[in-house]
Amino acid sequence: MNNEEGVYVFFETDAGVAKLLPPPLALASPETPLGYIYIVNIKEPTFAPWYMEGGLGVIARYGEQVGIYFFSLQLSGPGALMGAFSGREGSGLPKKLCDKIVVERIEDSAHAFIERHDVRLVDVELEIGKYNDPSMDVMQAGKVPGVEEQGGCLLHKYQMGGKSGITNMSLIYYDSPTVYHTWEPATAGVRLASSVDDPWAEIPVVRVLGGAYSINSNRVTNVYELKAYTDEEAMEVMCYLYSGRYDRCCLCKGHQHYEA
Repeated sequence: MNNEEGVYVFFETDAGVAKLLPPPLALASPETPLGYIYIVNIKEPTFAPWYMEGGLGVIARYGEQVGIYFFSLQLSGPGALMGAFSGREGSGLPKKLCDKIVVERIEDSAHAFIERHDVRLVDVELEIGKYNDPSMDVMQAGKVPGVEEQGGCLLHKYQMGGKSGITNMSLIYYDSPTVYHTWEPATAGVRLASSVDDPWAEIPVVRVLGGAYSINSNRVTNVYELKAYTDEEAMEVMCYLYSGRYDRCCLCKGHQHYEA
């Protein structure tokens, strides 16, 4: 995914977010849980035409392995369909197609948002120059132009089938380093909202630590299985994963919804 350009936001969220993580994942820092938002234009993917993408996640861990756990990713633009299905079914990322993603910048001000079901799920404003919190200077010191930074995601892969409906589920680590071509610290403001199928506002923004405007290139080097679930465990975990991957209409029969 070459020449991604857009906005990034880091924020402190509430420790209660831990209950939204599928077991056995836990928050990496329960005392100061860290949330993460990005909204970018992926200008040169190697597997599809260009497309827009954004995501919402937290920093989580499984044992000693730390990574971003994404609750939801949204895509729009010419390559969105390829990006959504190859990412979700192929790599376990919680991807959906949305109505609109915008990333815009005028001099030292940037603005980005994601809309779905006529709801603006996330709206970010950046003023480039410095982070909201000076502690971010140390946290983000590794983002040196031209230097590859290691990183990855904690994701779930599975197949439809079996007696329970979900089978062969595994927790994986998606090893995905990034080369930053530019990284400009910024003061960020962010608003989250929920649509009927996308509960983004359930992740509280307690305190914004900072943002950035960046151009970078991201690749996948490997995928590691960390844990295999039994089919019984998989059904429990799927209750946590469903809203990031599917809408209520997937449970429809005609115009009727199944309700518990």
